[in-house]
Amino acid sequence: MANDKKILIAYASRTGSTEKLAQAIADGIRKVGDVSVDVKRAKDVKPEDAVSADGYAFGSHSAFEYMGGELKLLFEELYNVRNKVSGKPVLLFTSGHGGQVAALESMDRVVGVFNPHWVKPGVAVEGMPGEADRAKAMEMGAKLADAVKKYKYIIV
Repeated sequence: MANDKKILIAYASRTGSTEKLAQAIADGIRKVGDVSVDVKRAKDVKPEDAVSADGYAFGSHSAFEYMGGELKLLFEELYNVRNKVSGKPVLLFTSGHGGQVAALESMDRVVGVFNPHWVKPGVAVEGMPGEADRAKAMEMGAKLADAVKKYKYIIV
């Protein structure tokens, strides 16, 4: 539809766990009408992809209790267009074998620069996502889609 809202899911994944979370979030988004989703590795996202989106899910593996470098580099690129991504709904997610909550907190601090409309709680999973993790990720994807449909923001 011409009036569809679009959500960008950008992620960094080393073992495939975070990618599986990204896909589960996308499945949740797809269950909500009038919202499309674009799932990309962080290294493949261009600033114009982010500017044209109405909301975001950013995810990373836990890298020594921090987000992966691939996602951090994306955030550095987006800083140049921060006024065009500011205020839009954002969901954060992470996976790993320890340090996931700290990694989620590191993303939270960095993304906070963009003055997001937070969709919380974020999703933090240990190891490969199981069925319960997938269900939670889908639930949060739907919550993000609902926020994108309802949230009003001004692009300057």
